[in-house]
Amino acid sequence: MKKFAFFLGCNIPIRIPQYATALTAVCQKFAIELVDVPEFNCCGYPARNVDEKAYLLPSVRNLAIAEKHGLEILAICNCCFASLRKAARVMAGSPGLRAEFNTLLAKENLHYSGEAKVHHFLAVLHQEVGIATIKAQLTKVYSDLNIALLYGCHLLRPRQITGFDDSFVPKIGEDLLEVTGAASLDWRGKMECCGAALAGINDTLSQKLLTEKISGAQAAGADFITPVCAYCHLQFDTAQQHLAAEDPQRKLLPVLLYPQLLGLCLGIDHHLLGIEQNSTISPAEIKALSDRLQVPVEKPKRKQKKAAATL
Repeated sequence: MKKFAFFLGCNIPIRIPQYATALTAVCQKFAIELVDVPEFNCCGYPARNVDEKAYLLPSVRNLAIAEKHGLEILAICNCCFASLRKAARVMAGSPGLRAEFNTLLAKENLHYSGEAKVHHFLAVLHQEVGIATIKAQLTKVYSDLNIALLYGCHLLRPRQITGFDDSFVPKIGEDLLEVTGAASLDWRGKMECCGAALAGINDTLSQKLLTEKISGAQAAGADFITPVCAYCHLQFDTAQQHLAAEDPQRKLLPVLLYPQLLGLCLGIDHHLLGIEQNSTISPAEIKALSDRLQVPVEKPKRKQKKAAATL
């Protein structure tokens, strides 16, 4: 069994707990243990534009804690993933700052050496588990389900920090969606900011960006939007509700997290996946999701033509 230190960040345990429970249930299917590490703290992201050291030190501490446990980190929040990866990169190129931080960490009997690696859960499913292994575990798949996949900003950029896929033409998410039988739509706004970073600062612009993305996905024929980023999820599952309250004619675009979608195809009960906790999805839509699952049909293999005999 492969073990990872499960880094949830701050938002997910409080506001999107179903993201963690769904991923945990999926990982159990592939003998991946997600270890709870109570000592973990905030990744430092809120201080990113205030004080560089105050931003980096929390992530370095988290990395040192993972090292102490002898575990690599699996991150589910994009901002946490990027913060942890940036901290590791900065430490590798700044021996003076690394020594300064280790002096502070020593007060807690911690030491950062750079051994703990940081993985995003999509990369773990795609590379550690693998498409073939996932396919072998599927009980049912979809044949008529359109998904608007939304990677989020901090998973793909800056690419020299995150090192996740091709930041211009990412394929990992597409491959993982294809496994479920769902179609990953090419939609207007797919690679753009959702506006979450502007909430509370410029709500008008934040809502404008969100509205544009909803319209783009709906125009492409999306049945659901699947945000990878926790902040994107909050925009579509919480802020979208606020927009709908102001305009009763507005049609909601329901949220379905990728671990929830994959979990359904693995035969995991929707209650365990926490799908009903997504505020934009109705009981009727949950039932429809279950009803649309089909037993996968293997395509017949093509018969290879025999090579012509040579003299």
